[in-house]
Amino acid sequence: MGAMMRGGDLLLLLLALAGGCAGEQQAATQSVPLYNAAVPGLQMPFMGLGTGSYGAPGESWSEDDAEMAATAFLKSGGRRIDGALSYKGQAGIGLALFKSGVPRSELFLTSKIPLSGYNETLKNVDLALAELNTTYVDLLLVHTACPNKKLIDPICRPPKGTPHTACRLSVWRAMEVVFKSGKAKAIGVSNYVARHIQEILNNTDMLVPSVNQVEFQPYHHDDELATFCKQHNITFNTYAPLTTPDWAPVKRHWPLKRGVLDEPVMLQIAKTHNKTSAQVALRWAIQQDMVVNPRSKNAEHMQECVDVFDFELSSDDMKSIGMIKPPPGSDGRVCGDPYKCE
Repeated sequence: MGAMMRGGDLLLLLLALAGGCAGEQQAATQSVPLYNAAVPGLQMPFMGLGTGSYGAPGESWSEDDAEMAATAFLKSGGRRIDGALSYKGQAGIGLALFKSGVPRSELFLTSKIPLSGYNETLKNVDLALAELNTTYVDLLLVHTACPNKKLIDPICRPPKGTPHTACRLSVWRAMEVVFKSGKAKAIGVSNYVARHIQEILNNTDMLVPSVNQVEFQPYHHDDELATFCKQHNITFNTYAPLTTPDWAPVKRHWPLKRGVLDEPVMLQIAKTHNKTSAQVALRWAIQQDMVVNPRSKNAEHMQECVDVFDFELSSDDMKSIGMIKPPPGSDGRVCGDPYKCE
């Protein structure tokens, strides 16, 4: 990806090739190629539907919630849906996909499984596929660099203070088996920082992850990690790109009702482009060659999310958003700190 065009240039070229006036579904499926541990030619849509709760009290989606959201997202033109074994809603996603009638070949499904040892990884993959009612996922991710506390694999329970390197590598070996079996068209990681990924890179016989899914939004953006991933052709997939405005300000005691979306800088840039601040936040990530997973159960908000391919932020806009400071006393994160995973 180091030699790739900027996200904005790439998107404008794609739109031009489509006649300069792509329809909603065409826009919603603008995509980037995946590299490394991915089948040749696999494309990942920039826009996806996030279905996680981010730990919000009482906010875990039920199967009905997930089915409703996935159905609305598909109607909006979206084609990439991000799930996980721990989200408890994947069966609903699978049902929505079945009822939609959209050909499987047009969909991009992501699932995530816990870091739980070699054999458990193979079992969890089959559980995820059964929930989604599919024979393969387009992208399978290791959900976190920290082991599942309920696991029984001894290799993933080293003495306190010892890095979980052996556990992570054993899980990645299992992920390679899954990839080669065809149950996943691409494999990657989530909530991994550079040193976690470097463990894989140090083993030259191992496949390099195709994707790293990490929290990245104006209040909190790990630019060094993003650069590291780009240097290794690892596509950067952002979650919580809007700082989860439905609940995070309350939990984090942020002064603004909707978090970063109410920041004056965001509102002013949105007004300039005749867009919403949510669309501006998404566009800011996309123009950094990042694919995004906004979460919503609101059909109108979903339509906003897919309607971000007809404008481009200026370099000044990009810099201004990148300089937004998190609320006093906060590091700006919505979710946990992956650097704490030993």
